[in-house]
Amino acid sequence: MASFLIVDEDRNFREALAIALRLEGHEASAVGDAAAARARLASAALDCCLVDVHLRGADGLLEAACRAGARAFATGPHPDLVAAAARRHPGAGALPKPLSAREVEAAVAGGTRAAARAG
Repeated sequence: MASFLIVDEDRNFREALAIALRLEGHEASAVGDAAAARARLASAALDCCLVDVHLRGADGLLEAACRAGARAFATGPHPDLVAAAARRHPGAGALPKPLSAREVEAAVAGGTRAAARAG
């Protein structure tokens, strides 16, 4: 199973996604700001890091996640902004909201459904 970090200011979204991923057997942690995310990236190896593009410091977090070896994904409710963030960070993918744990799993596994949604 994979380990995930969800970085989003929306507590309901990040906690719901973390719970859904845990129910699928994954490890998932959720934080609401860049400082907490950087600390988590520095303290443990992660398979995947999802970063909301509206979060202050999102670009730096996407870069940090890629450097840490995590599969990084830009998320957010506006597909055009999410796709633009992913283009700025060639190592990152795009996962527009709303999204489900299954879509996140498929994206990490290299599935085409998430790539198709990225526009």
